[in-house]
Amino acid sequence: MNTIIDECGINNKSYFKKFLDFLYKKFNISQKKEINILFCNIDKIKELNKQYRKKNTATDVLSFYGYNDNILGDIAICCEVAKKEAQKAGMNEKEFLLFLIVHGFLHLLGYTHDNIKDYETMIDLQKQILQEWNQL
Repeated sequence: MNTIIDECGINNKSYFKKFLDFLYKKFNISQKKEINILFCNIDKIKELNKQYRKKNTATDVLSFYGYNDNILGDIAICCEVAKKEAQKAGMNEKEFLLFLIVHGFLHLLGYTHDNIKDYETMIDLQKQILQEWNQL
């Protein structure tokens, strides 16, 4: 069972759970593999980034690989950073949160953006997934 923790007051848990179901089907992932999503504030994401990546800055999304066979991983998304980035990208906040969920999800599947080729592959796949979702 996937868990969504909303510390930001987004109030769209059921929508995001449906989106996760879509991602599970698209990538043929067993529903037994759990993903936890945390929507949090800047202080929390900064704390996580410092603790796990040794970077003392806020970021938009962090992914953490599962720690046992039943957990695919955890995704932490900073609502405040996401809101600012959504405005810059000309997207509404809900669309941008989906973008970040896909980004974190792809990291859990092993995708990276360590170089320009991998970055372009990952971004193209994110866009494709969101287009498919929007056509449902």
